[in-house]
Amino acid sequence: MSRDTVAEIAEQSAANLAAAHTAKADISKANKAIHAMGGENAVVEYVAQGGTVTALCRELGIGVSTFDRWLDRGGDARRAAYTRARARAGQSLAELALTIANEAVVADVQVAKLRVDTHRWMASKLNPEAFGDKQQPLINIDLGSMALDALRHRVVHVKPVNGTDNDEID
Repeated sequence: MSRDTVAEIAEQSAANLAAAHTAKADISKANKAIHAMGGENAVVEYVAQGGTVTALCRELGIGVSTFDRWLDRGGDARRAAYTRARARAGQSLAELALTIANEAVVADVQVAKLRVDTHRWMASKLNPEAFGDKQQPLINIDLGSMALDALRHRVVHVKPVNGTDNDEID
């Protein structure tokens, strides 16, 4: 081994170690900020009320990737709670869109329409089963080709004339 290779390996190891320490510090900061906010349930409730992850992270003072790592470290239970909260957020945004539409005044109708459309769109992304556009399956039936296929597969039984069947034609 040359000295350059050993030095490069040592340098890479030091960089990996520094990155691991930074990631651990970020997760620790996230845990403390989430605890100060009220814990995991408060985060889930924030998301369920329609809050965005970006706004949540801004409020907590952490990065979105740190939040994703925090979710992953919580295991399947935390991820499932977050998924349920996002589906509930779709419901919250749909209800908010209805409130905006009901409270709209003539002077602000264009702004209200934009807000309603935005909330509806976001609800459809967060909970597509309930609020997404229902896609009907496309079915194309070509009756002409079906009739031709049926004729091609049709078996015709022909009775012999005068009770005899001669294969030879005279």
